[in-house]
Parts: sequence; structure tokens; C-alpha cells
Amino acid sequence: MKKKMIGRVSAMAVAGTMMFGGMQIPAMAATGSNEVQFKKVLEMQNAQGASVPNVTYTYTIAAGSAIGATANSPEVKAGVGTPTISNVTYTKGDTITQNEVTKNVTITFPAGTFTAPGIYRYVITESANTNTDIDDVDGNTRYLDVYVVNDSDGGYKIDATVFTETAVTPTFDEKTKQPTYGGKNEEITDAYTTYELSLDKVVEGNMGNKNQLFDFNINFSGPANTSFTFDDQQINLDENGTGSVSLQLADSTAIAEITGIPSTVTYTVTENVSSSEGYDTIFAVKKGTGTSQNIAKDTTESSSEKVTATSQTMTKADNAVIVTNTKRTVSPTGIMLNVTPYALLAGLASALGALFFRRKKLS
Repeated sequence: MKKKMIGRVSAMAVAGTMMFGGMQIPAMAATGSNEVQFKKVLEMQNAQGASVPNVTYTYTIAAGSAIGATANSPEVKAGVGTPTISNVTYTKGDTITQNEVTKNVTITFPAGTFTAPGIYRYVITESANTNTDIDDVDGNTRYLDVYVVNDSDGGYKIDATVFTETAVTPTFDEKTKQPTYGGKNEEITDAYTTYELSLDKVVEGNMGNKNQLFDFNINFSGPANTSFTFDDQQINLDENGTGSVSLQLADSTAIAEITGIPSTVTYTVTENVSSSEGYDTIFAVKKGTGTSQNIAKDTTESSSEKVTATSQTMTKADNAVIVTNTKRTVSPTGIMLNVTPYALLAGLASALGALFFRRKKLS
């Protein structure tokens, strides 16, 4: 019994020696200060033409669960003290670099937090955001192991940190004796997705002018201080979330495309065409891969000088609006319908007359 007890104590002593003596601390994440940082990444690959959305992320940090030492793994202690953690705010003015915006989140450990060397585990949780166009990519929780060692003044300092996606138990590498981790990730990533609105002009009918330029206005309503892109032009929504763009299209011109529009934005298309021009105007919209549907006209907004479609919401789909103007004219009665038959009869009579006189001459 006494021999077994000695064996257990020896095993613990070996583990302790590995922890504080022969164990190598992960140097790749060395800090040497009372602050630790990780990265918050907002991907913009699926938001071409969009401004950075206005969104704020908040974080909480709490003590993680302790893990006992073994011959193959070091002891991990539950986090101590009351560290603070900063928020991250994205705004329209942020710079997009290589289709993403990256910011730092800072964790501060007050002086006196640590009273002994060791590995201390914390759990970091990111708040859910309310922007429905932002999706979580790799989870909103990170586990932080803080490596604390003796400093030169008789106190303690942070020597290294490791961030992981799950509560990993570090294990010793057989050769280096350094703790190794699976699932390391020093970033929390979200992805922002926006959509495209296209406007196509179609002219039909035997009197429709396919080269005529028609004037359009598109009014938008959505998140305040948002912008999207038409050609090289920025369309800005003001502090009230309203904005507009004017453009000209003909049947023969290219389709107009506006990119970077959030799914919650509503839009209204107005064609400035006088009723005296004789065109019948029809609006239709296709959302995503669905079928094209006619849009009702807004009788409260339409007039003798313009035609307005009812307001539409983008939703999580590209929107393709087609505005068709049709102009037909029926030929007046008595010209095409009457002259042509008589002309044919006159020609036939002439031919019969020539044949009659020829036969009479021969006789």
C-alpha cells in the first residue's frame, strides 16, 4: 500500500517537473504583457459593391474548466481574476483589404491576476449580431489557455497564449515535450452577403422605338448610412436610410446592374414616360432562380408623366426587374386593306384585256 502511494507521488512529481521544468511553452503566441489579442474577421467576398455594414460585436470572458495533469498532458487550471475584453465595431468607413475587414479584440488581465505559474483556461463568447445578412463561419466561442511564468521581479507574467475552437486537452510532444493542441484558431470569422438588382428595358410593338432612351428613378429604403454600387457610382443611403439613383436605358443598351444591396432594402422603380407617347408599360421582377412575376403599378405614385411600380423588398436573392414598353398602331381602314385588293383586280383585268386583244388580232 505504501509502495503504491509512493508511485503515485512520483508520477505527480514527474508531471510537475514537466510542467514547470522541462516543458517548453508555445513560443509562437508569446506575449510578455498583461494584454492578449485575437482577431475578428468579417469576410466580404459575397458582398461585392457593398460598404462595410454597421455592426458591433460584444464579448464575455469566463473561467474554463480545470484539467488534471497526467504523464502525457500538463495541468490546466480554471481561469482566475476578472479580465476585461473589448468590443469590436464595424462601420461604413472601414477599409476592405483582400475582401475582408480584420480587427483586434483585446483581453486585459489586471495586475495581480495571477499568483502562481501555470496554464489558465478561459472561455470567450461572442454575442450574436442582429444583421440577418451576416452569417457565422466558424462558431462564436473560443477557449484561451494562458501560460503564466515567473518574472524577474518575483511576480508572474504571461508568456504565451493558445486559442482553440473546442476545449482541447493539450498533450506533450514526445520529442520536444512542448504541449500540442488540435483545433487552434486565433480568429472568429463571419461572412457578409449582399445581392444584386438589375434593370432591363424592353420595347415591343410595331411602333416601338428600340433606340429611344427612357429615364428611370429607383428609390431605396434600408439600413442607415449604407452604400452600394452602380457602375463606378456609389448609391448612398442617408441617416434615415433613404437614397436614390437616376439612369437611362433603351432596348438596345446593356442591362443596368446595382451590386452590394442588403436583403432588407426595399426599392421602387419609376419610369418617366408621358402617356402622350402612347406606350403601355408593364413591370416584372424575377427573384433568384424563380419565375418572373408582374408587378402591380402604384396608382398613387403614377401620373400622366410617369409610371411607378409598387415597392419591392430585395430578400435574400438577386432581383431582376424588366420594364416593357409596348406601342402598336393599326393601319387605317381603306388603305392597306382596300387599296391592295383593288390593285390586284386592276392588274388581273389588264392581263385579261391584253390576252383578249391578242386573240382578236390573230383571228
